[in-house]
Amino acid sequence: MTGGRPLILAAWLGIFIYGYLNAMLGIVLPNLMEKLKLSKSQAGVFFMTSSIGLIVASVPSGLTMDALGTKLVVCLGLFLVAIAFWGLGVVNSSKALYSMAFVLGLGGSMVVAGENTAISLVNSTQREIAANLLNLFFGVGAFVAPFLVMPVLKRWGFTGVLKVSSLLTLLILTLHLALSFPKPLVAQGFPLAQTGALLMQPRLWLLMFLVFLYVGTEFSVWSWTVTFFTTERGYGQKQASRFIAAFALAMIVGRWAGQWTLVAFGPVRVLLISAAGSVLCLAGMFTLRKRILVAISTMAAGWFMAAIFPTALGLAGTYFPTLVGTAISLVITGGWLGAIAIPPAVGFVANRNGVARGVLVPVGSAFLMLISPLFLATAH
Repeated sequence: MTGGRPLILAAWLGIFIYGYLNAMLGIVLPNLMEKLKLSKSQAGVFFMTSSIGLIVASVPSGLTMDALGTKLVVCLGLFLVAIAFWGLGVVNSSKALYSMAFVLGLGGSMVVAGENTAISLVNSTQREIAANLLNLFFGVGAFVAPFLVMPVLKRWGFTGVLKVSSLLTLLILTLHLALSFPKPLVAQGFPLAQTGALLMQPRLWLLMFLVFLYVGTEFSVWSWTVTFFTTERGYGQKQASRFIAAFALAMIVGRWAGQWTLVAFGPVRVLLISAAGSVLCLAGMFTLRKRILVAISTMAAGWFMAAIFPTALGLAGTYFPTLVGTAISLVITGGWLGAIAIPPAVGFVANRNGVARGVLVPVGSAFLMLISPLFLATAH
């Protein structure tokens, strides 16, 4: 089969499985902890090890895609994710668990970088719009995960969930193997010299800085919202979880709407509007008291934040069309670094000054997101 629409569909499914795995792991983690007698700190090591895998694979994935094509990276990433899912279902020690977490991070990083690069290459005239539609499926995967996981969990346990997830990933891998992907951008060898020149470009660093802040802010919202509302506002866990669901749904809708807002305002202006709206809405989310106003602020925060990550990746392809894979992977690397820097900063402040102060950290990082779009239009 050739690329085009089938490849776009396959990429949507690839990002879907990455969103799914993030939500699914949170659901089965208590079962893993019980089976392996893990402490909370050991569970934290599991996620940190996975994050290290994300970072380690990111830049090499970009260089490989530009030299050898995106198909190799995407398919290898999906294979590693499938292996990690299966392995997590049968591990019997913390060391084996951490090994599978690292493999899962490697595979997830390859899938995210590879699918975004593939979409950028097949939609070279509408990269930002295509990236928003693609990354919409991260939210879809995360949102539907509980509905997919819970029936399997009740019937076959968490081991069944992980094995079914592995088989689902292998099905998506099979679809990718049947498709043709865009050809490599670099005719011979790995683009090390070109990458050196790329690293001298201010626009690249502005995009990396933006995505560093964005991913750290988003991960902080996922990680700390329920804790904030239960400890500082007195909500029950079920009520607090509804705010996360509202945030996720708003992000899905916001990315769907990106195909119109990007045409109306242009990508850089969308980034500026999105960053400004994110600051105001996150501030409202964590400072307002009336539940209806908090709910509105939460949904508006999801809406405004939705376009930032995919639009930044789309711009990476637009600004650097001869090294799309490397540029996108470098920008994503900024995001992975933000994910391991900003949420722990929330915890540090929360431990010293309370959760209400801690959640102001992502409000501050959202404010700093304004810097990049202000300078992007003039940077060369």
